Amino acid sequence: MNHLFLFAILSGEGGNGIASLLDVGQSSMIWTVLIFAISLPFMWKFVFGPIAKALETREEQAREAAAAAEEARREIERMQASIQEDLENARREAAEQVSVAKARAADREKELLAAAKEEAAKERARAKADIDQSLVTAREILRQEAVRLGIDVAQQVISREFSSSDQDRLVQNFQAKIEN
Repeated sequence: MNHLFLFAILSGEGGNGIASLLDVGQSSMIWTVLIFAISLPFMWKFVFGPIAKALETREEQAREAAAAAEEARREIERMQASIQEDLENARREAAEQVSVAKARAADREKELLAAAKEEAAKERARAKADIDQSLVTAREILRQEAVRLGIDVAQQVISREFSSSDQDRLVQNFQAKIEN
């Protein structure tokens, strides 16, 4: 039975079909406009108002999020610049410390080299003094031996013996002649 009723409405039998529902007369149009005009403030207040407010809130939140993102970007750029500056300062300090260390090492090397040269010069002077002293001693011993040998030869030739005071006097005379 439900099927028959639906069929009757759709088929438009007796002028009561869908076509009659869509047939808008002048009075229906006035009532529609009047009902729309009366319901518009309510729809504005209860439907469009909250939707508009939600859209404004969402737009404001989007603006705030964009501003926060921009501020965060600026802060990151400032931090990167600060980090870069700190890094450059650290590199500059490290280079300065290396330079100072190299200068100290070069100065220390010069000091050690100068001290070694000075010590070597002192050692050479000591060695030269020792050699000179050894030469003087050796010459003295050689002179004394030469004089004694000469005296021994003279004693054998003359067959006479010299006293120790005679020998000392002859040695001194011989040395004086040699030194002149």
